[in-house]
Amino acid sequence: MAKVSKSQQRLAQLEKEIKRRGVRLGYERLEYAGLRLKSGLCWFRGTYYLFVDRLKALPERLELLQNALDELDDLASQGRLDSPLMAEAQEVLESGQEEAPAPLGQPQEEPEPAPESTQPPTGTSGHEPA
Repeated sequence: MAKVSKSQQRLAQLEKEIKRRGVRLGYERLEYAGLRLKSGLCWFRGTYYLFVDRLKALPERLELLQNALDELDDLASQGRLDSPLMAEAQEVLESGQEEAPAPLGQPQEEPEPAPESTQPPTGTSGHEPA
């Protein structure tokens, strides 16, 4: 029987805690066709997901899981665990920026198109006699 290292035991504990909190944990290959995605915690349709690049070394995995748990603790302490996107929009407003991004699922306002000119273009075209 193979001996399990302390790091592997710690990883198993962190994974168990992540899952206990209702986070869906996935070890995936996060590089496709030259596109490299980042590991991290995501919020999608009311559920948290933690994606970890399966090619990462054990110390990096431990750090990612611990950081995700810390982030969940921060959100919970601020009462934002159930709606992190709205909280991010509020932070943007409080930081002094002019507009916050629209929350997911809500349409963003489109800028009004410039009025079209009713004057004919200047110059000659290939269809008019010279």
